[in-house]
Amino acid sequence: MSKAGRTDGGYTYVALLVVLVGITLAAQTTFVPTATKAKRATEAEIIFQGRAYRDAIARYWAFDEEPAFPSTLDDLLRDPRDPGVKHIRRLYDVDNWTAEFRADGGIQGVFPDRRDMPLKQAGFPPDLADFEGKKSYKDWVFRFVPDPAPSE
Repeated sequence: MSKAGRTDGGYTYVALLVVLVGITLAAQTTFVPTATKAKRATEAEIIFQGRAYRDAIARYWAFDEEPAFPSTLDDLLRDPRDPGVKHIRRLYDVDNWTAEFRADGGIQGVFPDRRDMPLKQAGFPPDLADFEGKKSYKDWVFRFVPDPAPSE
């Protein structure tokens, strides 16, 4: 057979297959399922709301000359010591949050009322570093711990 009669169809086909495999692998590594996106958004909302509760508890504690912890989450919305004061703009999904009580009955933190495992296991900001490796959202406790009083 002369050179003019040869076809390079086999090589072109193999090259096309290689390109398609490359595209497929690239697509698989960048594709994030919708359920995963939704769970990440939920985790971001949990972190936002938990920090809001923790910060409100801190403001409640520091508000008065005699620091105290709130008795209920509603106290963050309307401080019984001064009903005109709000320490949080609104209560977030109260049914989805559980209060963590101190021995004296005051609320020192909150945690989500969810038992499923978080997607986020590492890379938390410093104020949430103890969340790393937790097996359940219930272990994500947004707790206010006041600085110890300086000894004189």
